[in-house]
Order: sequence, then C-alpha cells, then structure tokens
Amino acid sequence: MKAGELGERGFIASIRNYVNMVKGARLGFDDDASDLPITDNVNLVVNVDTFVRKTDWLPGMTAAQVGRKTAVMSLSDLAAKGAKPVSTMLSLCVPEDYDAAEASELVRGFSQYGLKAGIPLIGGDTGMASDVILTGVAIGTAPPNGIIARNGAKVGDIVVVTGPFGLTSVAYEILLRGQVAKPELREGALLAAYKPAINLDIVPALAARGAVTASMDSSDGLGITLNTIAEQSKVRIVIDHLPAARGVEEFAQTHTLDEMKLVMRGGEEFLLAMTIPESKYEEANDIARSKQAPLIKIGCALKGKGVVYESSEGNIAVSSSGYDNFKEWR
Repeated sequence: MKAGELGERGFIASIRNYVNMVKGARLGFDDDASDLPITDNVNLVVNVDTFVRKTDWLPGMTAAQVGRKTAVMSLSDLAAKGAKPVSTMLSLCVPEDYDAAEASELVRGFSQYGLKAGIPLIGGDTGMASDVILTGVAIGTAPPNGIIARNGAKVGDIVVVTGPFGLTSVAYEILLRGQVAKPELREGALLAAYKPAINLDIVPALAARGAVTASMDSSDGLGITLNTIAEQSKVRIVIDHLPAARGVEEFAQTHTLDEMKLVMRGGEEFLLAMTIPESKYEEANDIARSKQAPLIKIGCALKGKGVVYESSEGNIAVSSSGYDNFKEWR
C-alpha cells in the first residue's frame, strides 16, 4: 500500500510498535510532543515539525514568514503540553541552485520569532534536497504533573478554545481559489495564514492550578482536534457554540460555502482546544485574562463518544477530517 493511500494517521498507527515510551514519561506515542524525565521534578519536552515548500508555502509568503511559521509549528505543540520552551534547533534543506540570501531569510525568520519570546536558536543542520524543507525542533521543560496530554478530559468538563476559527480557511479560499473578501476580513485572514501566533503561557499557568485536564493545538483542524481529545479521553464532546471569527459566516454565505467546514477543517491556526473542570472554570478565566489568552467556551464533555454540534437545525456530527500530510486535504 502506498503512503498516500494509508494516510498520515494510518501510517503512524502502523509504526507504533517501533516507538518506545521512556519510564516516567507522561506523553503517549501519538501525543503532540514527547517527553522524558531528566530529574525527579523536571521532564524534558521535545517536538519536531516540518515545513515543505511544495505543500506548505502559500502564495505571497516571504521567506522570513516561512521561517517564522516553522518556529510557530514547532513551539505550538510544546505550548499545548504546558512546557516552557528553552531553545530551538533547525534543519534546513534546499536545492543546489537555491538563492543563498533567501535561504538566510528562512533562518532569520525562524530565529527571530524565538528570540522575541526569549527562546534562542542554538544550532541545527543543513543539507541539499530537491525541495525547500525546514524541520524545526523545540525543546522545553515542565514538571511531570504539569504536562497536559490529550487524554485527560472528564465527563462534566467545559470545552474551550483560545480564539476564533475560520480565518485560515478564508485565506486559502482567497489565495488558492481566487475568492474575494471584504478588506477587513481579507487582512485578518492573510495575517492568520502568513504570521500565526501562539500563547506560550496559558497552559502552564492553568496546569499549575489544576485548571486544565486535556490540551491540544489545532494545527490539523479543530474537528480533528476535538475528535482526538474525545476518542483518547473516552468522552463525547458536545459543541453548542461554533467559534467562528468575525466575517466568516458572511463570507460562507456569499460564496455558498459551509461555515462549519471553514471553522472545523481550516487547520494551521495554532489555537488551543482544552477541557477545564467546571469547578475551575471561573479561576481559569481569570488566569487566561492575566495571560492575554481569553477563553471561548464552546461546549462540554459528556458520557459517550464522538463530537457533535448542536445547531439551530439539529445535531450535526463533527467529522475527524482535515489536513493529512500524506493525503493533503481529506
């Protein structure tokens, strides 16, 4: 079977037996990042993420923005797990005839994003390839009980996200399909696609107060994220509020698009989806405001399985579909 037929998640499942979990680690094989204990009170948390020009470089993106986005991709999974990033590394592969100045811009963009957050680029590797490929490595630390996996959601927990969704979907419609959007929406959508941002502080702060049970970044799409949390936590997630960014609903209506798909299947938004104990919800909101990461309540965790959206037209199943690195959009 070819990789494209198997798909990224199918392939990952097929290699599960080759990967070992270190004693004392808190994160499973298929979580957002990996960890291993280095002392009794500190675990090292590491994530690797790759940007490929053929599939990831959007029209109009500068080389510096590509480097920056690779840094965000690498650091986002650490942020979701509650780790404090301490450094990054970068592997850069380019064709032999690639412009050296542009290659330097790729590295500059990667380095500068980390430096602004006090996270230095400490080294990496270079190589030659038929395409431009950046692989970022993010390294962080966290206390073992401060590492938040995907599988901890409990019945009764409140489901929240750290921002509105749908802007990257709108950006793809604009950049890849030539759709027209109002100036304010176009500006916001392109900013979300070209210069995504993440909050590095919210999950560690919530974890320190026992105010978060599961956390995952939404880079593969909110629908996949919610389904993954539900499946691994063995709960049913019921959504009663669709967290659409301003202008997304009107854009969908204008272009005869499905608003829920724009919100649930966009991906590359790097917002967090989390579950919070109901008893800790007000405290979590206070913490989030102090970290400039407002929480949007979108639903709750109940007994059962799957993810469903309670719309005005009835219940709609939220599918676990989005971007697959082996299949692209599915």
